[in-house]
Amino acid sequence: MLPYSVRRNAKRSILMRKTAWQPEQPLPQYVDKPTAAAIITHYFFPISPRTLERWPLTVRRPNKATVYEVAEVMAIAEAKLNSAYAYKQAE
Repeated sequence: MLPYSVRRNAKRSILMRKTAWQPEQPLPQYVDKPTAAAIITHYFFPISPRTLERWPLTVRRPNKATVYEVAEVMAIAEAKLNSAYAYKQAE
């Protein structure tokens, strides 16, 4: 299956804001909020950086910067996608 941002390029310019990570790069171990939102948008569904404040994530604060572990962010995003309501549209 193609990543979400490939399927929905219309949202790409809004959700892939100034981040050091780009889709062709490997995933880092830790990321800030905008980068985490860009990764989730690329692999799962569109999300804004502010939404991550409401998720039950472990925050690390090296040098007073807020960073998240990518593995934890991806696991929660996948769980949210799998638990989302799904239905068939009329044909």
